[in-house]
Amino acid sequence: MKAPRFSITVSSAFTASHWHDKTLGEPQHSHDFEYEITFCGPLNPEGYLIDFREAEAALKRISSAFEGRTLNDIMPCPTAENLALRLLEEAKKIFPQAAKIKLKEKDNYYACCEL
Repeated sequence: MKAPRFSITVSSAFTASHWHDKTLGEPQHSHDFEYEITFCGPLNPEGYLIDFREAEAALKRISSAFEGRTLNDIMPCPTAENLALRLLEEAKKIFPQAAKIKLKEKDNYYACCEL
């Protein structure tokens, strides 16, 4: 029988601004970004995947690098898709189990990415 695979999801949020001056032609504006990262894998010997509190603290540290900043100063082409990838890659540096992200740019706009 195949070993069960588990997942947990932890969320965080931050506010940042960006602009798109090429094909989108958007002036600088801000968003209250919300994101969820899903961690997947086997349980450890104590019966859990990763500690929710450790994951939450890590996501808050990651978010703090973006909080109140202009994303164009941090990364080239700061689309929701590229931001989602960047956040997931940062989480994966801390927790290899980081597998998926869902980034909410506004109420009905989401970018999702899996690694």
